Amino acid sequence: MISKKVISGILVSVSLVFISCSEQNKKTKTIVVKKSNVVLKKIGVDGMTCMGCEVTLEGAISKIEGVTKVKASAVDGSAQVEFDKTKTDLDTIVKTIQDSGYKAK
Repeated sequence: MISKKVISGILVSVSLVFISCSEQNKKTKTIVVKKSNVVLKKIGVDGMTCMGCEVTLEGAISKIEGVTKVKASAVDGSAQVEFDKTKTDLDTIVKTIQDSGYKAK
């Protein structure tokens, strides 16, 4: 039989892990761009099947310097990417999608 102290210790440990993970996800970056340099592209993406795929793809694309916003949708099979055209380009974004295991259309 597991004691109440052991169960309490496990629950506290699990809670701390979730708090730690959620704090890491709150990191944001500030990007200053000229409005005239901002491009919004909708890119077709094959291979996304769930929210996990969306999160994976959004994380990979958001790491590209110059990307200001990204929203992936498994339902639509697409990713909307807003980026500074002086810092990155569509080819770099497409390559990142493919490197992440998906196919850009």
